[in-house]
Amino acid sequence: MIGTCLGGRYEILELISEGGMAIVYKAHCQTLARIVAVKVLKDIYSRDISFVQRFRTEALAAAQLSHPNLVNIYDVGQDGNVYYIVMEYIEGKNLKELIKSDAPFTIDQAINVSIMVLDGLHHAHEKGIIHRDIKPQNIIITPEGIAKVADFGIAKAPSTDTITFGRDIQGSVHYISPEQAKGEPTNRTTDIYSVACIMYEMLSGVLPFEAESTITVALKHIHEDPVPLSELKEDIPPVLENLIMVAMSKVPSQRFQSALEMRNALVELRDNNTGNHQKASAGNGRIILPSLNPKPEVVKRKFRTTRIIVILTILLGFVSGFFFVNDGLFGREIEVPEIRGSLIKDAKDLLAANDLKISIIAEQNSNDVAKDHIISQNPLPSAKVKAGRTIEVIISTGEEMFKIPGVVGLTRTDGEALIKNEGFKVGKVNYQFDDRFAENTITSQSPEANEVKSRDTKVDIRVSTGKAPNKVKVPKLIGLTQEAAEKALTDSKLTLGVVEKKQNTTVSPDRVFYQSIDADVLVDEQTAVGISINSSQSVLSYQEIKFTLPEDSKSHKVEVKVKDQQGERIVYNEQHQGGQPVTLAISFNKSGIAEVFIDGANFKTFQLIGN
Repeated sequence: MIGTCLGGRYEILELISEGGMAIVYKAHCQTLARIVAVKVLKDIYSRDISFVQRFRTEALAAAQLSHPNLVNIYDVGQDGNVYYIVMEYIEGKNLKELIKSDAPFTIDQAINVSIMVLDGLHHAHEKGIIHRDIKPQNIIITPEGIAKVADFGIAKAPSTDTITFGRDIQGSVHYISPEQAKGEPTNRTTDIYSVACIMYEMLSGVLPFEAESTITVALKHIHEDPVPLSELKEDIPPVLENLIMVAMSKVPSQRFQSALEMRNALVELRDNNTGNHQKASAGNGRIILPSLNPKPEVVKRKFRTTRIIVILTILLGFVSGFFFVNDGLFGREIEVPEIRGSLIKDAKDLLAANDLKISIIAEQNSNDVAKDHIISQNPLPSAKVKAGRTIEVIISTGEEMFKIPGVVGLTRTDGEALIKNEGFKVGKVNYQFDDRFAENTITSQSPEANEVKSRDTKVDIRVSTGKAPNKVKVPKLIGLTQEAAEKALTDSKLTLGVVEKKQNTTVSPDRVFYQSIDADVLVDEQTAVGISINSSQSVLSYQEIKFTLPEDSKSHKVEVKVKDQQGERIVYNEQHQGGQPVTLAISFNKSGIAEVFIDGANFKTFQLIGN
């Protein structure tokens, strides 16, 4: 695979890692000249049509996410039988590696990592996507200390540390929620349970549950409580221990009901120095006891500790109320205002008015947020912080812009493929004759090549239909037979169009009395001309009449009216100069008269006598 160029764009440079489902490579995107990570589905799964479909569907859904605490997905593609996902390349280590080398973490370290993970999860949950496999191996820590959640929403294949219960329910067994282990439906609180397990491991250096078999570990998640953190590490504040136990409740409805709720609880614990408080709540304001195992004997065993915690919570509430009058012992608390979507200048003014500060920690492209406006903030709106706190923000540099590819001179098929491969859309397609380009070749485009545009730009193209045909005159077909009319058209490099047969008294039977394009009109070569042929079997007679207009310099209207057994009709209506001779061939049935009118006055009458 090393050296391969997937999709004609991603050059595989080196192996990064290998999992049960896929292999991850470091690659170079030749189009955008940047390093990316490419996850390639293993052959064994690429042959499973249903698995591939789920792989693509969930990856495309995850590609809609964009957040500084998520590993962003750039592209989903297929090259032959190879299915791959192109992701943001992150320099750093995964959290599992750091736990093995550095655990137990300090309380601040564990809380800060968890806050960033929960920020990313909240963004995804709001988009309707549940991770379902949160584990330290899926959390990357950058050299700057930023936590990024990877493998979001991507289907997982079973491996040595993955277990499936029921239909299509998967998760890493050491961090799996009880409902996943039982094959029940999952929701946001499933990811929250897994985050709590990771916090437990970061703070203690050990997993919440361990056993020789994965089945036993899963059963422990369902039925047992972990060893209290305070027994593994003495400096764990009771309120933090209780918070983690709330998040690890066996019953989803008793956990924090959103990642934002748990995140805000951690921020408040960290920023307000509440390490000695004994209270943590899960959405409904109830005091949750550290042990949430419903088994009677366990409740009985932990009753004294729980009672002490509740009493301390009440006492500390009175003490806190005493010291927090007005600005309180630890300073005035302020509710963080909403500044997401605001212009950076306006956000600074708003925060300053609330005795808060602002710090820009990053800039990034955004298709949804205008340039110089705020994409995200930390802490989030409505969080309670102390006066003077700095609010960290990420601001938008506007839509990411790309160069329009040049497609002039390519065939329509190749040009449209290039436009789509570069991430743009094909707009209007117009055709026209062009002497410079062969048929089906793109002659022009809009926007032009190398113009810098956003990804949603449509590229209009004009396609050649080849050299313009020569113009020829349409011959006169009236009075000809069908055979003679077709020959006249062929000689003029035209074709015979629709032929209709109708009764008509102006021409002899089987003769043309109508043509769809008048004689002497210039048209393209090979234009089709339709004709109508007289199907009547009545015999017409013809007689030539001649007359000369009065001698003067005026222009006169000449009209000829025929009266015969078919009735009365005008057969001629033209302008002539005075003194001009006129010769006409008049058709009539059996016998009749032809009256000549000049400027409306009867000028001359001719008797028509048939054969």
